[in-house]
Order: sequence, then C-alpha cells, then structure tokens
Amino acid sequence: MLYKLLILPILQLINPEVSHFLAEKLLQIPFFSLFNPINYSKKNKITQTNVAGLELNSPIGLAAGYDKNCKTLKPLLSLGFGFVTGGTITLQERFGNPKPRLFHIPEKYALVNSLGFPSIGLDNVEKNLRKAKDIKKSLFLSVSGVTEDEIISCVERLEDYTDVFEINVSSPNTSGLRVFHNPSALSKLVEKIKDISSNKILIKLPPWEDKEKDEYLALARTSIISGADGLVIANSKPIMNNKLAVGKGGISGKVLTKNTQRMIAEIRSALGSDPIIIACGGIFDEKDVWNCLALGADLCQAYTGFIYNGPFFAHLINKNLAKLMKEKNVNSLEEIKGLSLV
Repeated sequence: MLYKLLILPILQLINPEVSHFLAEKLLQIPFFSLFNPINYSKKNKITQTNVAGLELNSPIGLAAGYDKNCKTLKPLLSLGFGFVTGGTITLQERFGNPKPRLFHIPEKYALVNSLGFPSIGLDNVEKNLRKAKDIKKSLFLSVSGVTEDEIISCVERLEDYTDVFEINVSSPNTSGLRVFHNPSALSKLVEKIKDISSNKILIKLPPWEDKEKDEYLALARTSIISGADGLVIANSKPIMNNKLAVGKGGISGKVLTKNTQRMIAEIRSALGSDPIIIACGGIFDEKDVWNCLALGADLCQAYTGFIYNGPFFAHLINKNLAKLMKEKNVNSLEEIKGLSLV
C-alpha cells in the first residue's frame, strides 16, 4: 500500500527508463537478499507446482524484459517469484530504438514501450549469468534475433545456464521478427533449436484478435508439431502512438487481462492438454492467476503488474492465492484447471 501511495507516484514523475535504472541499482546493492524480508518468508507448499519436470515454488514468474541483461536475477527471484525470465538476449550488442520509447498510462495500469531489444550482447550477458548458476532451476532465458543463425548461436552458448529457453519471435518493437510468423520458417527454427538443445523450448507468440485466430493458432500448432514444449501467450499488443519516437510500440498491463484469458482458452482447446502454456499479459493479482490456470494455463508471467504493485507483488499473489485455494477446497494448482473463474 505504501508503495502505491508514495513510491509509485514519485517514480511516475521520473522518466521510466531512469526509474528502472534506479530500481536495478537498488537490487544490485550487496546483500539485498539478506535484508529482504520476503526471502525469509515460509514457502507455501500449496502453491508449489511441477510443470513438465520443472519444480517451481510458485506459478507466478517475472516476464522477459525487466532484467534484459541478467544483472539482478537472484535478487528478483528472492521477491517471491517462482521463476524469473532473463533477457531478451541478443547475439550482438544493440542500442534499441530511439527515445522516447517508454511511458506509463497510470489510469489504465498500462505501459507503452518501443524499446526494441536494447542489449549488452551475448558475451557480456554470459558474464552476468555465471553469477546466477545456483538459480538455474528457476531461471528461464528469453532469446531472439532477426536471423535464424543469431538465435541458434545464443541457444548454443546459453545451454548450460537454464533449463528453459523462451524464443521471442513476436516483439512488436523489433523489425525483422515477422519472418518467423511464416510457418515454414518457424518450423525450421524450432527443429534446429531442438537438434542442439536438451532444454524445454517455449515459443512466445504475438497476441491476436478474433479475426486473426486461425492464423495464430496455426503458428501455435506449427511450434508444437516442430518440437517446442510449449507457448507463452502472449507478447504486448501492437499500437500506434505519436509519443514514441518511432511512432509505434506495444502496450501491456490491465488492458490485456481479458484478452489473455480468451487466448489461453483458445490455445488449450486447440492443442489439448500436453503443451506447456504460460499466460503473459495483464496479470495483476491472485484472481488473474486463478482465472488463467482455470482456463488452461500452467504458469503465469507478469511485468507491468510488478511495476505497478511493487516489490511485494509476487509474495502477495502467493499468499492470497493460497488463501483462495483453501477457501475453494482446492489442494493443488492442477486442481484449478477447469474450475469456474473468480
């Protein structure tokens, strides 16, 4: 509550990239986790889950984009997330799109960005990852590139740092990715990744409207048939906005909540029970997590909800989800699937 009343309004007065930089520096303070009270809170067994062999303490993870260069993965995990997603990682250093490229819409609990994969490059990211090997079981790595070779090179180098790769072929802020929206190109990419990696492979798809459903469900099927283990549904929603230097970007936040739930239901209905499905978009509280799990998701990711709710975001979701499960006489996350929404 203090965060929303006092700290968040101050942060919103600062350039969003500056406020993100300040938060990153805070997380990098030595012994942050030592003085973080959440780190000492008892893990609630009822919210623990096993997804395709992945043992996680919580179904709520941090989405790619927050820690692009993998500098603060361990402190972020100590805030109560079941997993954190580092990246998106690119082979070469990239400066991203020109500024301004990020702003808040507080009245909608939304963010608009056109960052375009700013990255310190694989060589430097790998140096940071060497410090996070002890959290490998809770670390997903997001990888992308505008060519097949770029993505393959990243996967080869990062194989030993994670058990899960998230392949981002859907950022609305990066030109060149649409080549992988061609089913043939996507299939070839997935097959090549599976040939060199023994890790779980997730494909992060773009969001879709009803009229585009068949096209994107076809991409989902192609991903799974080609060997991917699951899907992240979905990336931020493309929008045009003249506040951005490049005039277009992606919107995330509460405006996506209902759309994410619709897409999760459509994907699960189309692909059956086997693929891993991670809900991403508009996750703000335990009810959003419950509803996505009920509709067929296995896990959830959040970014904008974390920005607006602060450092106790994941901890409170875990606590309140456990309480909700007990009220509903539900003993495991798996039992939520198929139940009514809350």
